[in-house]
Amino acid sequence: MCAVKRLSEVERKKEIMNSAAKVIAAKGFEKTTMEEIIAGTTLSKGGVYHYYGSVIEIFKDIMIHGIEYRNEVIKKHLGGSEKIVTKEFMAKELVTKMLDDNPYMPLYIEFLIAKKRNPELNNLMTELQEQTKKRFKIVMSEVPRWISDSNSFQFVTDFINAMILASDVLEARENFTKNRQILEQMIICIFENGAQ
Repeated sequence: MCAVKRLSEVERKKEIMNSAAKVIAAKGFEKTTMEEIIAGTTLSKGGVYHYYGSVIEIFKDIMIHGIEYRNEVIKKHLGGSEKIVTKEFMAKELVTKMLDDNPYMPLYIEFLIAKKRNPELNNLMTELQEQTKKRFKIVMSEVPRWISDSNSFQFVTDFINAMILASDVLEARENFTKNRQILEQMIICIFENGAQ
């Protein structure tokens, strides 16, 4: 008789997040239910609720993994050095983020669309922005001014989100990719002039 391998907490959470990602990608954020997520796992209803009380809680963890993914990309591009991040480097990284077709992107787009109709998601957006700032501070030896200035950070975030939505909803990713230097220059301009 073969013993069933007991999953660790990390593995169980990952299984739940993977199920949620599939359902959200297929049905949209607003139409996703806990029951559908549970059905996509090997866990019982109580097992899933032991870790997460709502779709929003699961989604928050998925997005935090997305932030970690993005910071790993930045670390890789920095080459592991503690060099000071230039505005040109940061502009290139932000455009890469806008155009990246990674597994988190469709979920983030669903979140941005649903956020307009669900005020509870505004709180999650604020939490995710704070997580992003914290993670940036870990990755960079010197934190750019736009990250510490709340008006500039919000403007850059809104600009990036608008481009992410346009890439997907307007199917402009290919066009933006061809013209990425223009997007990089736009971001450098934002950095230099600041959000007033």
